[in-house]
Amino acid sequence: SPKGAQGLMQLMPATARRLGVADAFDARQNIFAGTQYLRMMLDQFGGDVDLALAAYNAGPGAVARYGGIPPYRETQTYVRRVLDYMAQRTGATR
Repeated sequence: SPKGAQGLMQLMPATARRLGVADAFDARQNIFAGTQYLRMMLDQFGGDVDLALAAYNAGPGAVARYGGIPPYRETQTYVRRVLDYMAQRTGATR
C-alpha cells in the first residue's frame, strides 16, 4: 500500500514485528497475525466491531483520539465496506 502496509491483511511493518511476523508476505504468517490483531482491537474496544475495524485501519490511537471512527475518508469507507460485506454474507442488518 502507499502507506507501507504489507501482505494480504495489509499489516504495517511495526505491527507485523510486534506480532512476531518474520515475513509479512508469507500468507500464513500474515493472515494469522492479521486475525490476531483484529481480535486485539475487538478486545480493546469492548467488542464494538465498528471501532475495531476503524482501529485496524487507522490505528487504535486515532480511534481513541477522535472518540470513535476517525474522520478519515479511507477509514470511513473501509468500515462501511467491511460491514456491508459482512451483512451480505450473514444476512445481518444493522
